[in-house]
Amino acid sequence: MTCPSASTWFEIPTADFKRAVAFYEKTLGVSMKIETMGHQMAVFPYQCPEGTGGCLIEGTCQPSTNGTAVYLLVKDSLEETMARALQNGGKEIVPITPLPDPIGRFAVLQDSEGNRVGLHQFPTAS
Repeated sequence: MTCPSASTWFEIPTADFKRAVAFYEKTLGVSMKIETMGHQMAVFPYQCPEGTGGCLIEGTCQPSTNGTAVYLLVKDSLEETMARALQNGGKEIVPITPLPDPIGRFAVLQDSEGNRVGLHQFPTAS
């Protein structure tokens, strides 16, 4: 039996769409797919159909550090990812923090748009 996730999709608002796409592509080391479905959006890579998908979206609401936070999966070094975020205009809100085994570690940042976004890294197999 497949257990459904609590979420299926998320949208991170942008003040400057192109700046936000550049920030996340550089920070996470990914390429995002640009789509238009009523609004312009840049879709994060994800696994279909089990993975939770999400995007940056232009013009639907205002970026904010208040309210819901999305945590994005970091596949390489959390330290390197945070360093890239800071180099590209992000600000640290919560430093890298260990979670109980076997959950991994997380950090929270303010992105280039002013959103509060978490980064999560699962432990690597040793």
